[in-house]
Amino acid sequence: MQYPDPFNQEISDNKAVHVYFSQAIPLVAYIDESCLYLKEGKCDICRGVCQTGAIDFRQTTLKEEVNVGAIILASGIKPFDPSLKDEYGYGRMQNVVTSMDFERLLSSTGPYGGEVLRASDKRHPKKIAWIQCVGSRRVTEGENSYCSGVCCTYTQKQVILTKDHDAEAQCTIFHNDIRSYGKDFERFFQRAEQLPGVEFIRSYVSIVKEDPDSKNVVVRYATNDEGVKEEAFEMVVLSVGLNPPAQYKGIAETFGIELNAHGFNRANHENPMKTNQPGIFVSGAFLGPTDIPESVFTASAAGAQCGALLDYRRGKLAKERIYPPERDVSAEEPKIGVFVCHCGANISSVVNVPSTVDYAMTLPHVVYAQEQLFSCATNSAKEITDLAKEKGLNRVVIAACSPDP
Repeated sequence: MQYPDPFNQEISDNKAVHVYFSQAIPLVAYIDESCLYLKEGKCDICRGVCQTGAIDFRQTTLKEEVNVGAIILASGIKPFDPSLKDEYGYGRMQNVVTSMDFERLLSSTGPYGGEVLRASDKRHPKKIAWIQCVGSRRVTEGENSYCSGVCCTYTQKQVILTKDHDAEAQCTIFHNDIRSYGKDFERFFQRAEQLPGVEFIRSYVSIVKEDPDSKNVVVRYATNDEGVKEEAFEMVVLSVGLNPPAQYKGIAETFGIELNAHGFNRANHENPMKTNQPGIFVSGAFLGPTDIPESVFTASAAGAQCGALLDYRRGKLAKERIYPPERDVSAEEPKIGVFVCHCGANISSVVNVPSTVDYAMTLPHVVYAQEQLFSCATNSAKEITDLAKEKGLNRVVIAACSPDP
């Protein structure tokens, strides 16, 4: 049996036993809560089929106590749920999706293998609208008065990728105003704005209805010259804002952390990573709505402060790192292995990866070549290691992307 896949926003189905997603760490299969045995005590097929004996339904929750010198609260973020507000039509109209849903539609590991398809008829939408500030910058009950910070820019990214997928797509972005703070974010906005078939309209929007035949979504908005206007779109994307972490109250009570009025850590403006409790730091979304780069550097900042706090313990628990043995291959005839990464659609959208692999096999001393979806994934690194041993490779070329400087 198959069940809605939570990683793909429940757009597609998956089996109860599966790998969570292609770059998960650790990259192992697991059994989720949809398992019939866990729910009803029925069906035990997987245990009999598993050749390694890895499935043990007798296991129970195990709690361990760990002594630590510092704590970093990096509890993630919870996207605003538009189904709580009936006016958005989410969950009621088939072709109204959230930005999280659309993110998975764009992904090569998404529900339709990177194709953007409508739920109602599995067709490519040619006319798409984005509605900004869903759940943010509103004083209505259940929504947030603050700006979530990331929504303008991730919408622009989605518009650019949509045009990469289909150059003929018509993209309309309804917004209160564009807040493109961040290095080069304004230039990114200008790049999206100048694409053909892309229009940014400053107007509050309401979703009126769903056409019963076409399942298109009718949107009403105000214009400067035409008054109030209604327009139908084949798909509407709700650019949802960011709420505090799901369990922020429980976390605050457990650790004695003071929160601000919105449910985030009460900031110390001299040191935003500090909390009111000594030795407890925060990073990422517990500081407030943040994007990925800010989450990364605040995590580094919190980690550095933990290191400074625990400097007196430095070297006391260190263990010698043991590396695998090396051999001198300089005098051996080259036996080269080539691994070409798709990097989702980042590389494969501009490079014909299968042809590149075929060409690599014609080059001198190349004895093995293959394509990989993500060469940086844990399973891919292990695959390269295993193949190097199996094929006797003494040179390896990995054709993949480089980290940004």
